[in-house]
Amino acid sequence: MTTPDHPFHLADTTSAAGAQQQANKALVLKVMSLLVNPETAEQVRPLLTESYIQHNPNIASGAESIIAFTRTPEAARARQNMRPAAEPPVLIAEGDKVVMMLVRELQDPDEPSRTYKSYWFDLWRIEDGKLAEHWDGALKETR
Repeated sequence: MTTPDHPFHLADTTSAAGAQQQANKALVLKVMSLLVNPETAEQVRPLLTESYIQHNPNIASGAESIIAFTRTPEAARARQNMRPAAEPPVLIAEGDKVVMMLVRELQDPDEPSRTYKSYWFDLWRIEDGKLAEHWDGALKETR
């Protein structure tokens, strides 16, 4: 069943709400493409709300913190694990939220000559055409 009142309905990309969801997904892709390069990270500033909230325990809230993070050794390691991308990201939009799933191909710690796939999920809340909030499954790192 694909009626709007059914919990498993298909997204409507032809309505205003569907068009907004597509714009929200495009915004997430744009911000992520800028953040993976420390040289372009500054360009995300106008795409984030002034009160941008970061729920990753290793990054403080605010545009300055996420931009600064792109220049850290942790971010360099993450970029290394993301390239080349094993598969294109999967984006799902619902209301003001966008979920992105990235596939990372990582070295198998038990068999270094082999790799395995790991799936990473991020969630954003969009407010007035800007990223307002971000969640992911990051664990707190030791300093």
